[in-house]
Amino acid sequence: MDPLALALPLAIFCAVYAILTGLSWLRRFIGEKPARRGGMGLNLVRRAVPPVVAGGIVLVAGRVWGLADAAPLAGFLIAGGLGFGFHTGLADLNRPNWRELALRGALTLAFSLFLLNQIGLI
Repeated sequence: MDPLALALPLAIFCAVYAILTGLSWLRRFIGEKPARRGGMGLNLVRRAVPPVVAGGIVLVAGRVWGLADAAPLAGFLIAGGLGFGFHTGLADLNRPNWRELALRGALTLAFSLFLLNQIGLI
């Protein structure tokens, strides 16, 4: 099996997780004091921007060299970087309990499997 064939399902999984975690992070961001919001945004940029930039570089390099598998790999890097940035940003604010993580994981799995079924990969 080609390892790059897993890039699209992993990208979808990471994108759904990034969306759900991003909504939780945004809820916390809106509730914080204005003085603390700058630090939260800076922490998110510090953690999420390097993988997102790497994904952009992979996408541009793939388009220049005509590689078909570059887009799912770039999507995986970008979505994974955003998911990591939002997750660690929430973990810095408070220690996440297992119920919150289990719910987020279950919703991620359900939405990801639904999307993968709809596009015909499952």
